[in-house]
Amino acid sequence: MSRLRAFASRLAGVFGRSRRDAELSEEIESHLGLLAAEHRRRGLSPADADAAARRDFGGRDQIKEQMREQRGFRWLDVLRQDVRYAVRTLSRTPAFTLAAVSTLALGIGATTAIFSVANAALLRPLPYPHAEDLRTLRTTFTDGRVTSGLVGPLEIRRVKDPSVPIVDAAMSARVDLTLLRDATPVSVAGAGVDEGFFPLFDVPLAIGRGFTPDYFRKNGPNGVILSHRMWRSVFGSDPQIVGKTLPLTTGGVSILGVASPDMDVPRGTDVWLNMQLDGQDTNHGFDGYLRVRPSTREGELSARLAAVAAGLGRDFPGPEGNRAFVVEPFVATMVGDLRPMLIIVLSATALLLLLACVNVANLLLARASRRSREVAIRAAVGASRGRICAQLLTESLVLSSAGALAGLALAYVAVRVLLLYGASKLPRLEIVPFDAPVLLFAMAMLLGCALGVGLVPVLQLAGGDVERPLRESGRSVGGARSTHRALRLMIAAEVALALTIVAGTGLLVRSFLNLQRDDAGFDSRGRLTFNVLLTGPHYRDPAASRAWTRTLFTNIRGIHGVTGVAGSSDFPMDQSVNRVLIQMDTWDESHVHVVARNATVTPSFFSTMGMRVIRGRGFTDDDRATTAPVVVVNESFVRKYLEGRDPLTAHFAFGFPRVNPASARSIVGVVNDVKYASLWSSAEPVFYLVADQARGGMFRLNVVVSTDLADPRAAIPAVRAEVRKMDPQLAFTIEPVTEVIAATLTRQKLGTTLMLLFGAIALLLAAIGIYGMIAYASAERHGEVATRMALGATRTNIFALLSRQGLTVAVTGAVIGLALAYAAGRLASSWLYDVRPSDPLILASALALVLGVTVIATLIPVGRAARIDPARALRFE
Repeated sequence: MSRLRAFASRLAGVFGRSRRDAELSEEIESHLGLLAAEHRRRGLSPADADAAARRDFGGRDQIKEQMREQRGFRWLDVLRQDVRYAVRTLSRTPAFTLAAVSTLALGIGATTAIFSVANAALLRPLPYPHAEDLRTLRTTFTDGRVTSGLVGPLEIRRVKDPSVPIVDAAMSARVDLTLLRDATPVSVAGAGVDEGFFPLFDVPLAIGRGFTPDYFRKNGPNGVILSHRMWRSVFGSDPQIVGKTLPLTTGGVSILGVASPDMDVPRGTDVWLNMQLDGQDTNHGFDGYLRVRPSTREGELSARLAAVAAGLGRDFPGPEGNRAFVVEPFVATMVGDLRPMLIIVLSATALLLLLACVNVANLLLARASRRSREVAIRAAVGASRGRICAQLLTESLVLSSAGALAGLALAYVAVRVLLLYGASKLPRLEIVPFDAPVLLFAMAMLLGCALGVGLVPVLQLAGGDVERPLRESGRSVGGARSTHRALRLMIAAEVALALTIVAGTGLLVRSFLNLQRDDAGFDSRGRLTFNVLLTGPHYRDPAASRAWTRTLFTNIRGIHGVTGVAGSSDFPMDQSVNRVLIQMDTWDESHVHVVARNATVTPSFFSTMGMRVIRGRGFTDDDRATTAPVVVVNESFVRKYLEGRDPLTAHFAFGFPRVNPASARSIVGVVNDVKYASLWSSAEPVFYLVADQARGGMFRLNVVVSTDLADPRAAIPAVRAEVRKMDPQLAFTIEPVTEVIAATLTRQKLGTTLMLLFGAIALLLAAIGIYGMIAYASAERHGEVATRMALGATRTNIFALLSRQGLTVAVTGAVIGLALAYAAGRLASSWLYDVRPSDPLILASALALVLGVTVIATLIPVGRAARIDPARALRFE
């Protein structure tokens, strides 16, 4: 047997000299001893029995593998045992388990839901090959002039220079079309594209061969490619669709193919049409796209594009002078300002999850102090610290797993509600999948919560002298100073986190209210709007088109409740871009090629929109094609281009791609600024032309109808009927102007709603957590309270003592929370509208709200503790 012991010791040496290896050595020795005893019973000598045992047990490598397998199975058994014990333990305290699981489910569910939205919008790969190489191309002026930011054919042709590290460049332009479906007009979104568009995105067509080079040559044929969505909804997924004619009001066009379901550029496009462009055209009316060479550094691309822009400026100093290229990742352009909103909300959910973890850690810490005797007994009968820690962490893992499962279900429901609430209208959020990244994120949250909520009680119970509770009374242990210090720290953390979330909610709510209340420059109340495309032979003559418009407006004015009707080529918030070059009468050559937005309107436009004429006059019916040409400008135009000069004495010419001297006209009035691009943006210089003096009339007519009705929707059927009588082939949708504006604030409204919800949850969690911790701490001090009262302390003294200690911790947390809230506001200030991160009203309101909840959650249990019967408490002691 001595040789067996030596052999076992040598085998154990393979695994090291630790305590665990000593256990392994004993295990090997036990196995060898049993085998040797069996051989001796069969008649072998002790020496032969030992040798046979070593042979049966195997060589060193085989023994290592056997023992590793046995050890692995042993740890699995231990883990199963710990899990069963944790489940039994938690089932004995259903109230605690339900509170902990619900709190974690709220935190994990909210965080997972928002992450799934952020993943769908920002992280999910685009459905295009090598999408990371796609960029959008825009332009800007380096001298501060206003520009549409769009590109032109000349720029795209120059960008394709071999020195620029790109694979291809392409363009598209918005085109409004009207489809005749069973003789019923339907508006469809079209996009004109150049030759490089579909090759750049490299998504094969679902059906057909698409455009060939002939379609992009001058006087070449015309054709369209249908979106997969339109092919299904309008043509019933007809497999023989290629070669058929698409019936548009402008004439039938041959269908060349059906795009892939993944193709959606520009977003929402129904049909793509071929554009036959002049490569020397400087008209900036197109969206630009690039596919860069793989592994191209952004600095190299920027430098090459800067060189191209400089060359364009030298060759075409007018339209291209002082112009620079702006390149952005394609996905960033698609989501736009949705990215900062998602980052803000995701950060709030991370704080909410942290608050939930602190809350559950508080519960576990309070529970752990009551289990200290149990832990001490386990240590006394031989459990190591590691074994105790493993059991405690297993319990937190079981809690976190239950919370994560409930949180995933909650997140799934929350995402569906968000999509119904309006998130599905935002870019890349038509579908929000629960895919592998989301599940991996939830798994990471599970493990993080298990460690986060389990570490505090583990350190409390498994640290120090774990057997001390057997030498002391449970009451003294429960009131250990270390436990109370940890509880005070947790309460301060809860108050700080809650205050940060509530203050952040206040900042976002203020930003949203500022956007809603901000003066857009016109009155949206009681007004309807719709737009129609005046296409076809009836509208080719501008004079006939204007006569048709006047007749329509006269008929609409006769509707009950209608107080005014007007039309314009551009309507606020519709994302249309119409800018031209201007030349003031007093400018020299240094002012050439200044850009301003322009709109063509009917005479009653300003009054119908509720705009104000600041100086001079607006348009009248006397401003006709046969009278002197006039123009009305806005306040921004005066500030930017007239430099203190009396605007009513000025005149200017305009045009594109160059100023037309024959277009010069006098300024007869100044109106207030209107925000055309969005409520978020600043007003830009705008000049207005009256429709009768505008060359070519209005191809796209935006109509606004003002009413004195309580609900302007009541006038919609009558307005629709009048338009149908004038032309039944027009496609249009009438909606209140207030809804048009509200649609531009969908993402801000969604973010604000979520933050309000998170702020309410944070307050609730903080109140529950603080109440529970103060109640526990007060209960632990019942003996001290009874003793003080027996020595003469009044209930008021006790109430003041306990509340002062609790509120001191709360105030400390509030101070930390104010600092965190200010720092968070500084980080998010660029994403908020007209809000300061140090806004005293928001910070003071958040502080008052959180401290109010904290005071209530503190005083209730403190008041209960101050009303105890000291005699009964001391008898219990």
